[in-house]
Amino acid sequence: MAFSRIIPGWEVLNNFKQPLTLGEKHIINYLDKNLPKDELHDSNSDLISYNGWLIFVQPYLNGNRPDIILFHPQKGVQIIEVKDWSLKNYSSQKINGNKVQFYVHDIRGEYPIKSPLLQAKFYRTKLIGELVPQIGEYLDKIEQVLVCYSVYFHNATTEEAKNFIKSSESIYKYHPVFGFDSLKENKLSEIIPELRYKYSKWDKSFNKEVLFWLIPPFHSLEQTIRIDLTPEQKVASNPQKGHHRVRGIAGSGKTLVMAYRAGKLASEGKRVLILTFNITLWHYIRDMIQRSPFEFSWSQITFDHFHGFCKTYLNNLGVSLPQHGENLQEYFKTTIPSIVNNYIHQISEQDKYDAILIDEGQDYFMEWYLMLCNFLTHNDEILVLCDKRQNIYSRNMEWLDRRKTEVKKFGDWYELKNNLRLPVKIFELTNKFSETFNLNQDVKLNNKYNTGQLNFEEEHFLWWNVEPMKWMDKIFEAFDLIKHKADYKHNSDIAILLPDSLLGYQCVEHFYSKKNLYVNHVFEKENEKKLHTHKRAFWMGDGKLKLSTIHSFKGWEVKNVILYINRNDIVADEVLDKIVYTAMTRTKQNLVVINSHERYFDFSKNVLNNWD
Repeated sequence: MAFSRIIPGWEVLNNFKQPLTLGEKHIINYLDKNLPKDELHDSNSDLISYNGWLIFVQPYLNGNRPDIILFHPQKGVQIIEVKDWSLKNYSSQKINGNKVQFYVHDIRGEYPIKSPLLQAKFYRTKLIGELVPQIGEYLDKIEQVLVCYSVYFHNATTEEAKNFIKSSESIYKYHPVFGFDSLKENKLSEIIPELRYKYSKWDKSFNKEVLFWLIPPFHSLEQTIRIDLTPEQKVASNPQKGHHRVRGIAGSGKTLVMAYRAGKLASEGKRVLILTFNITLWHYIRDMIQRSPFEFSWSQITFDHFHGFCKTYLNNLGVSLPQHGENLQEYFKTTIPSIVNNYIHQISEQDKYDAILIDEGQDYFMEWYLMLCNFLTHNDEILVLCDKRQNIYSRNMEWLDRRKTEVKKFGDWYELKNNLRLPVKIFELTNKFSETFNLNQDVKLNNKYNTGQLNFEEEHFLWWNVEPMKWMDKIFEAFDLIKHKADYKHNSDIAILLPDSLLGYQCVEHFYSKKNLYVNHVFEKENEKKLHTHKRAFWMGDGKLKLSTIHSFKGWEVKNVILYINRNDIVADEVLDKIVYTAMTRTKQNLVVINSHERYFDFSKNVLNNWD
């Protein structure tokens, strides 16, 4: 059967609810006619083996859907934003040096819009910084671009297009801006930069993940691993219309409920939006959904965090976010959702979801929840999962408790009362800590035993009170203890959680200088950030020792946790209690607490260390 490298094929493209523009059709035909193709490839072969350029039209890309993405499995990626604009209705001017402001003119007046080139760049950032972050880190180490972005103006010449964008030739070299007069066979390398190079540094190990986000596969039952849910999990994981709340302690299986519910919703043909605390948790939750016993297309599920979702929606509308001022909390709490609310009237059916599932609901503001309600279809399903003991940002939770008049739809709480992850002795320690420091006790426990998995390895914990100057020595001692006494050969099974970036960076340097160990960490100095522009916030998928702040590690779990607590006059005691609790509950096996804060000295007197 003949293979069409335009994905999806013309039969599907011609039946899009929103028809392709003339510009999109024109450049697709030009690219298909002129780009190198693999004549030997057939429709039964894996796209990873395709030796030519594939043309993806409005690909999934985790719900972003750029106009065109070109992908060569041996060479790289190019993103093309297509504009059918008549430039007489648009203008641009430089302000504040090199910054360019763009405007559209109509009968109502003049309005600012986002740079088309920045719109295309946004998709690149999504791809290499969030969806396949390994690419971003790889690009920091090499000198080739490999993932280009570009803009095609169908109703303008290349000269007119460049004059409008007002960027530099150094930018255009790798991120072309071009018009209809460049769509000639002899100008192909001017608009597809990768064609200029005989050899490419593209790493083929990225291909499977890139293709997952461009053309999501179908999830079949053969790919599942049996999941045994508790009765309370089964109830909470069953989709139903309306707004629902789930609360449970750390280790009670909240994320598994979300994953199971998402898989079932997708299998029913529902569009699902999953919002997590941070970017890297998407991949963890995606792996959990992979285990769900349902058949569905992955294109039914979109992953994001709240502000990423806002930025995506605004980018698709060509709207720029203003720079934040000194009050960051106000900017994130109200400014961003307020801007989205200004464009609520432009929400299309394609922007809406049948269900929105929110992890770490204790981190949310009421304003965020109310804004998200506008993106629901008539199915009107929301699930919010939370643990008030982990409210480390001290959010006001009244909206989730239905004590705000603006919030009327939530039903009764689903409660997860069983410990499914934490080792028994660690659970007893963290629960005692929670009671001692008066953390939220809304959820009454049924079972302290780890009923979620069989654990044949003995768990251990240690609590050391140390002088502040000796914290680093104790970190090394704890690391050696876990490596040798607990016999953990893989550094990736260990996470060291620290209170701030300064101590974190010191620890990173010490592990390199004393033990010649490279670590996976979130700590960088300002001058290093310029060299590592694509560094991931945090990533579990490698074999390195993990070093992180407690905040960045929230939501993750690992077999061994080493936690350092220092005196912190900036954070209120009641907030610090939640931070410490959150950190201690990240372990699945062993825990070492190194404490320099007098607030916890009395508590530690009753802690019975079980690791000699």
